[in-house]
Amino acid sequence: MSAFSKAFLLLSCTFLGLICGTLYLYSSYSPQFASRLEYSATDSSRIALLGTIGVAVAGPVAGRLVDKRGYTVSLIIGGAFVILGYYGMKKQYDSKHSSVHLSALLIFLIGCGSTFMNSACLKCCAVSFPSIRGVATSLPLALYGLSALFYSVIAALFFPGNTSDFLGFLSYSSAIIFVICTPSIIIYDMEHGRRRARIAGTIQEIELSTITSNPVVHHRPHLHKDVGMVGTGSDDGAVAGGSSFGFDLGLEDDGGEVGGIDLIYNKKFWIIFFITGSLASLGQMYIYSVGYVVKALVSFGHISASMENDPEFQTKIGTLIQQNQSFQVGLLSVANCVGRIASGILGDIVSQRNKPRSWLLFIPSLGLLLTQIMGYTFQDYKNLTLLSLLIGFFYGFTFCIMPLIVGDTFGMENYSLNWGFVGLAPILPSFYFTNLFGETYDSNSVRIEATGSQSCTLGRECYGSVFYLTIWVTVISTIAVVALNMKKRNTVIERPIN
Repeated sequence: MSAFSKAFLLLSCTFLGLICGTLYLYSSYSPQFASRLEYSATDSSRIALLGTIGVAVAGPVAGRLVDKRGYTVSLIIGGAFVILGYYGMKKQYDSKHSSVHLSALLIFLIGCGSTFMNSACLKCCAVSFPSIRGVATSLPLALYGLSALFYSVIAALFFPGNTSDFLGFLSYSSAIIFVICTPSIIIYDMEHGRRRARIAGTIQEIELSTITSNPVVHHRPHLHKDVGMVGTGSDDGAVAGGSSFGFDLGLEDDGGEVGGIDLIYNKKFWIIFFITGSLASLGQMYIYSVGYVVKALVSFGHISASMENDPEFQTKIGTLIQQNQSFQVGLLSVANCVGRIASGILGDIVSQRNKPRSWLLFIPSLGLLLTQIMGYTFQDYKNLTLLSLLIGFFYGFTFCIMPLIVGDTFGMENYSLNWGFVGLAPILPSFYFTNLFGETYDSNSVRIEATGSQSCTLGRECYGSVFYLTIWVTVISTIAVVALNMKKRNTVIERPIN
């Protein structure tokens, strides 16, 4: 494959990340979406949570599909889900059809679609560029994180206060990007499908020849591995869609190729699972709830008891809140992107110096500990700029370094499937914290007569108890990072004795 073709392939995977990351936009329009459909903050939080669950539960399915069938099917499923999801949300918003279950289903489809596309792009980059695997995988992940900024800027410039048209734009633009970027990946997948068939035929011929000349020799596993290693001498580095022939991808395999049921008996898997769940869920809670954080702090700083029922003043405050919501989402997006790129670069630097990438987990664990303390103490909405930047950076760092650690620890043969299982980790903690945030906010809210909606004007007291709890979660996750790095590099899989 020519250098130009490989560069275009990398760009295609990268720009598909824009579609995958649109789920994070929900917090920028969720208050307006909820207000039109008469949802509470708890309802809105639960809808957002279904998006997170969709991202997570689709992981193992998408991973298995990519590992065994290549990228094409996963890409098509993902693109269809995302496009239909946003189109459905626009129709629901326009018709004012108030149904939490329908909204949750549409967000769930968008989350699932994001994972199906992201799994294909991530595996494609990891396998196709083994010498710069960290940087290559960080690019689509970076655009994944930058997606919210890209779309929030467009929303502010071309769709100010027009949620309906913005949802329509999300659907149409996703379709356009998908149509432009997908063909190169599908062609690449087809080429490697033919190459895998040729390699399989070569293996069969060698095995038959070996058995015929020396029937006593039965070293088939070694034969597979050796032929696979020869395959890496090609310009493509590895066969896409699943390294089923044992290709050497320059990995730091702690315990060889591990996957499937073997993960259950691997202690490192459970430590990685816990760290991913705790750190990612805190980032997701803030990302999906930042709109209400802004609303609480802006209301606290500007609304007095005498102004609560002034319709004109409430309109001005509503505009200020919406502007700050978009601003915070943009900051989160930029920082998320920077964190993912920094993670990929640092991961390659550490790996080239023969050090474990897992040491880099101290950066997000200690960083998120600091941000939870800041979230608990900040009372002025202007301070949210720093908080959003830091949370976005450490969240992006976590979600880029974790796939690399999974590849280093368990190998690439079942990489997408293994990462899919680890990606399930945030479901329960994210459900708990996001739901707790919504319930805490609602419990401190009062009805504003001028707007007819519920709102909390107590500042950080609207949600402070949630951040107090998450401080301790980050402390425990930091201890888990210490435990992960204290374990021996060579993972021993413990199996039950029959």
